[in-house]
Amino acid sequence: MALNDAIILAAGRGTRMWPYGDTQPKAALPIANTPLLRHQIEILQGLGVERITVAAGHFENTLRHIVADLDEAVEVVPVSATRRTAGTVDSLLEALGEGGPPEECLIVYGDVLFFAEDAQTLLQRHGVHNSPATLLLASMPADDPMSHVAAHLEDDEVARIVARPRRTAGEGEWRLAGLMAVRREFFEYAEATPDHLSCLEVGIMPPAERDLAETIHQILRRGERLPAVVARQTVVDLDKPWDILEANSAMLDYRATRLDQSDFDDSAAVDPSVRFDGPVVVGPGAEIGPCVRVYGPCWIGANAKVTDGAMVGAHSVIGDEGIVRQGCLIGDHTAIGARCVVGHGAEFSGVLMDGAYSYHYGEYWGVVGRNSDIGAATVCGNLRFDDQLTIHRVKGRRQIPRTGANAVYLGDFTRTGVNAILMPGVKVGPYSVVGAGVILNEDVPNNTLIYPKQELVTRPWGPELYGG
Repeated sequence: MALNDAIILAAGRGTRMWPYGDTQPKAALPIANTPLLRHQIEILQGLGVERITVAAGHFENTLRHIVADLDEAVEVVPVSATRRTAGTVDSLLEALGEGGPPEECLIVYGDVLFFAEDAQTLLQRHGVHNSPATLLLASMPADDPMSHVAAHLEDDEVARIVARPRRTAGEGEWRLAGLMAVRREFFEYAEATPDHLSCLEVGIMPPAERDLAETIHQILRRGERLPAVVARQTVVDLDKPWDILEANSAMLDYRATRLDQSDFDDSAAVDPSVRFDGPVVVGPGAEIGPCVRVYGPCWIGANAKVTDGAMVGAHSVIGDEGIVRQGCLIGDHTAIGARCVVGHGAEFSGVLMDGAYSYHYGEYWGVVGRNSDIGAATVCGNLRFDDQLTIHRVKGRRQIPRTGANAVYLGDFTRTGVNAILMPGVKVGPYSVVGAGVILNEDVPNNTLIYPKQELVTRPWGPELYGG
């Protein structure tokens, strides 16, 4: 079954995504060097969706830039400030004017990474039922159930949901995955969604926000059961900074299962001394220089240069015009963005966003924002002396991520000085500088310069001290 319309909800501010949500919308975050929004659009168009409407708010023009080459196939519509998804749907329909919602469409949360096979299965299930909505479900993460909506499944139908559950999921429980196929009547329920969640355990204190989870809850309260599909592929909700690492790894693993042989563009130059272990895709104009070793699967972009003894790990991607050189080491499951430079003995694992540098020795694991500069010999401490995972605070809530708890997160347009030491789990806000020699143990706010205050001792010295 194919639907002609899809709505992508990408108007949120992404406050829990700090230090990245303050400078870019979550739908623009790079997943294997491609904005999440483009991944979603590619899947939707592959399913036959002809009209895609993106509800935009935070950094609207960034989203417009991402889809600028798609002509009239994708429309970015600004919506008024709203709290949560049901409010965004209302604002979007109001902005679209007369005609009302489509008879049937897909609703996609703009911060969710999903894969085509699960979306296709969802559409097939939707086509054989006449319910207001068909829902995609995914596994409930044990580390943070309160960030999700639990769905209890009975006979492949959602019988009830609980928002922000205190406990991990039991048998037959999953989470809403941010993708649903709906009919026009669903929008009538959405319009009547109250201002607070009621699908809660006792004692939970919900803020005033109109959420589609409550819309679904109201439909279920009327005695309906909504058909559902459990995702077979990974589904990642990009809500917090470590989710960027998980989503990138999931995408690279997914691509790896579909790459069984190497593909070199005719215009690429490959030195005879290069050693490839596994399939590699090399783009037009790329150069793979002397004594390089690449562990596939790996993707090397157009006009990229990997030279002078660099080592590139498996399940990795190097963006267009990226430079990886001079004995550097790129770790497994790493994304090096477009126009990035990694060189002169630097070690990097994680996500290096477009235009960033990691140069001249040093070691880094985590996420580095756009156009950031990791100074010479900057080192990340990724192993704590107590062998534990770092406890993070996200808007006051205590969390221990299952992925990337001890990684380091630098926001867009940041810099580190020579010999900076970044301890496990620290985060640095955009437009900030960590000065030379700083041992950083705490998060750094946006627009902040931090440097050490040094005390020096000066004494006489000379040949007389040696018996002259």
